[in-house]
Amino acid sequence: MKKSLLGIVVLILSILMIVAFLEVVAAETVAEGKPVKIAFISPEQVNESTQRQWRQLQNECKGRGWEIVATELEATYEADKERTAFIRVMEKNPDAIVLAYIELNPIKDLCLEAESKGIGVYIVGEAWVPGMVGSFKSADSIIGAQITNYALERLMGSAKNVGFIDLWMPRGIRRDVVAAALFEKGVYDVGKTDHHKLTPEGYTDELFATVSQWLTKYGKDLDFVWVCWDLGGITAAQAMAQAGFTDPNEMFTVGIDGGSQAWSVIREGKIPFVASLAEPFEYMMHSCCEAIQQVEVEGLKPGDGKCIVPATRNVETSYMTKIITNVNVPAIGTKIYEVFDNYGENPNDPNSWINWGEPYTVQEFQAN
Repeated sequence: MKKSLLGIVVLILSILMIVAFLEVVAAETVAEGKPVKIAFISPEQVNESTQRQWRQLQNECKGRGWEIVATELEATYEADKERTAFIRVMEKNPDAIVLAYIELNPIKDLCLEAESKGIGVYIVGEAWVPGMVGSFKSADSIIGAQITNYALERLMGSAKNVGFIDLWMPRGIRRDVVAAALFEKGVYDVGKTDHHKLTPEGYTDELFATVSQWLTKYGKDLDFVWVCWDLGGITAAQAMAQAGFTDPNEMFTVGIDGGSQAWSVIREGKIPFVASLAEPFEYMMHSCCEAIQQVEVEGLKPGDGKCIVPATRNVETSYMTKIITNVNVPAIGTKIYEVFDNYGENPNDPNSWINWGEPYTVQEFQAN
């Protein structure tokens, strides 16, 4: 009787082991013999952030032997255009859809639809929503606090008047709220803050006009203008310079993103845009592609010990950011990875991901 019972136990354990083995093999061979099919959606390729994300995705696909089957590079911040772009790429039946800096409210239901069809949805630069595998970004509240702290230290904790350009996008709101709290909660000696909320239509001209109005109102007593991204900060500084304020010791502005344009402006020193918090956009996209490899090819699940995507679904990169000023501004021709200490990779290793494709290099940019 005991031998019969022991035999049954051994048989059951053998069956369980076979089933487990088959599950692992099935997970690892989802795309065996076929290139992973990728679709990419981003806003217009105006900001260097989206340009660099797109370039890195192409580098990743080249290095991994993947195929880009669909792209939508002009999904502007309009609900109908975003939905149309998402539907078009979903119809191509890719293995994964990669989004970069897309407004998520208009497409939340489409993310769930893609998930139901077995298509992995990944977002770079924005927060995770249901239906997505993971998000790859810096925490906006943290990077907003980092560059705000730099500005307050430069002001030596005191300012007469401060202008706040408030962005409508969720990632901008998260940065703006933290910056406003530091300036307005009585921790520092700040006389007055003046807020203006941007609207999506024609926001660059609106920003320039708003700062010009503040300069008419406050003159040299406007010490600082908060704008939560580089091109906005540069626009504010251009308004200051046009009004005759070019000395950063009189008034200044800062930004978040990093790249050739912002660094050229800082390097030239002609307008009072003095600092940019540089984000590791290439590493964000690399992490996203690592997740695609693990989840779509190897069959790992978010939250598994070996999966790059944690149970929270957010892969965080705030710890890699760097504040760039005229003291440490990268030289023209610098490979972007060098700005971030090569992300711990060996730059002489031809097989390292930082050497795949055509890495972004710091370029000369003619600032206005």
